Amino acid sequence: MGILGAIAYDPASAVSKATDTRIAMTAFDTTNLRLTFTAPASGKVLVRIQCAVHGATTSPSILLGVLDGSTVKGRIAPAGRIESPLATAFVLREVVFPVTGLTPAASYTWDAAYGVETEVASTAVKYGGPNNTTANDAFGAIIFEIWGL
Repeated sequence: MGILGAIAYDPASAVSKATDTRIAMTAFDTTNLRLTFTAPASGKVLVRIQCAVHGATTSPSILLGVLDGSTVKGRIAPAGRIESPLATAFVLREVVFPVTGLTPAASYTWDAAYGVETEVASTAVKYGGPNNTTANDAFGAIIFEIWGL
């Protein structure tokens, strides 16, 4: 199994994707969290996305997945330990899932995406931020990987 594409996107300014409203699967960033890859001979890939949720004292229910244009190619409820209080913790959320039925040797362009099923005010998926000593303004990279199977 080899890696077909990977991004660890950690912009200098923090990015916040609000989870206070229910939304269908939506791309995080169609410039910086987009991968183009060639499908392996098996027609199968493994997707991994990792991010942090931060902000309130309870946790929203989100989905993480990939979009091919507006088509959902895969989505799953992320694993992650619930921390309390969430307001001061970076709660790691991670998904790993297979996508099958791809055309071997075809080129695909996928965006890392999220959806919100149960909203929580003042909470968001967050990534990036400055390299400083100020609390709660830096969240680290969001990870997006596609592996051949």
